[in-house]
Amino acid sequence: MIRIQIDSLFDKGRAKGFTAQEVYYQENKKLTISVFEGQVDKFTLSEDGGLSYRVIHGGKMGYAYSERFDDEAMDLLLNEAHGNAEVIESEDEVFLHDGSGTYVEIDDFNPELTKQSMDDKIKFLIDLENDLRAYDSRIKRLSYNNYVEVESSKFIVNTEGLDVEDKSNYCMAYAMPVVESDGDTRTGLGYDIGNDFYALSRSKITEAAARESLGMLGAEPISSKTCPIVLKNEAFAQLFSAFMGIFSADRVQKDMSALKGKIGQKIAVDMITLIEDPHMSGAMASASFDAEGVPTVPKRLIENGVLKTYLYNLKTAKKGGVNSTGNASKGSYKGTIGTAPSNIYIEPGDVSFDEMVSSIDEGVLIVGFQGLHAGLDSISGDFSLQCHGFEVGNGKIGKPVSQITVSGNFFEMINEIERVADDLIFSIMANDYMGAPSITIKKMAISGI
Repeated sequence: MIRIQIDSLFDKGRAKGFTAQEVYYQENKKLTISVFEGQVDKFTLSEDGGLSYRVIHGGKMGYAYSERFDDEAMDLLLNEAHGNAEVIESEDEVFLHDGSGTYVEIDDFNPELTKQSMDDKIKFLIDLENDLRAYDSRIKRLSYNNYVEVESSKFIVNTEGLDVEDKSNYCMAYAMPVVESDGDTRTGLGYDIGNDFYALSRSKITEAAARESLGMLGAEPISSKTCPIVLKNEAFAQLFSAFMGIFSADRVQKDMSALKGKIGQKIAVDMITLIEDPHMSGAMASASFDAEGVPTVPKRLIENGVLKTYLYNLKTAKKGGVNSTGNASKGSYKGTIGTAPSNIYIEPGDVSFDEMVSSIDEGVLIVGFQGLHAGLDSISGDFSLQCHGFEVGNGKIGKPVSQITVSGNFFEMINEIERVADDLIFSIMANDYMGAPSITIKKMAISGI
């Protein structure tokens, strides 16, 4: 039915003088279950969605969006898009993708997920809570014990020949225990994610959440010093993802990235290779096309320390005289076109995490940050971030430390990496579903007491 309405919208748009038109349609369904003290505390099913409408009129791009798609909404879309195009002052050439290119089929949708037993999903959370409470007497309660299930579908169709669609779903369970000992209270997070509920692991979540929370009991600040740093994989993924905007061609073209003019130049140590693989099997951000309908392609942004490419959408590619890299993005159907990667990761090395730690005589292992985006400048690369972790001495992990601040410069840091571990992990806490292994850095400044 909606396709017929879109055809009618395009007919009306042509009559209004639009030379090209596009509809981006998105629909999301979300299930959330929360269990507290053995009882279902929250159970919600929600649906949302809508469409965005882009037109080219008089050489300008007009834009509008709506949650509805009846006759009244159609007229509003036409008039708003027309009005927006009339007031645009940018002289940039605008155009829509014509559907050319090779599209890789990606199977990210499990039709069985929504059919899997709701009672089993609730029982999973109840058992997870019991597992954590039984793990250690210092685990007093769970501040979060949730199951989330999301289904997303979208399609893009335009008057230039583009007609693509995609459907995906995933589920995730996570728990955050609160632990107490001698007046000290800490929390930790454990999670598992996939698109098959029955493949989720309670033991994985329990072990990760308990280890993180219990491990930080008794943490204290340490004396300020400059020393070698071991950056745990999840923390490295979060820190690197906070700087991913520097690879955007839009920021490069606006002189807002220190990477401008550095294609083909060395920007990191040889051990650093940064890969984007939007076709990765089983990954949470895989896609066959981007927000403009351009086919996605795997690529290396950094190879052996050398910058190979920026991330382009159609507009920035035209400005740069290159082809789009298939990295156009939209936060939702309401959003405007930006640029972002998907399934981005640092290639793992060939040493284990334990081997990496054993090489440190005196240093600090950082396992997490607080206030990540508030404490950094993505243009200069400078950062000063509160963090927590452990002392490292004589090749062994020692006492937990907290209320410390690590300071440095991102561009200097990626040139002072000494070792890259083989423990690649993708973090749900990082932007763009980013993955990274653990690394060691020659030295960084730690501020404590």
